[in-house]
Amino acid sequence: MPYFESKDRTVFSPQNSKLEPFYSFLEQYQKILSGSNFFDELLDTYEYLDQVMKEEKNNEPATKN
Repeated sequence: MPYFESKDRTVFSPQNSKLEPFYSFLEQYQKILSGSNFFDELLDTYEYLDQVMKEEKNNEPATKN
């Protein structure tokens, strides 16, 4: 699983492919923005969305007829 290191945390690639552009943005700009409140808020939002989308996926029916 791809990841990158930020100031004081490890950021893992998303479980949901819809978040790949967000992850790529964070990875690209982490050296410039790391340590700022703005970047910390972006990371919190990214991780929250990844968790919510993962839970939604787990709650979907296995098959649709």
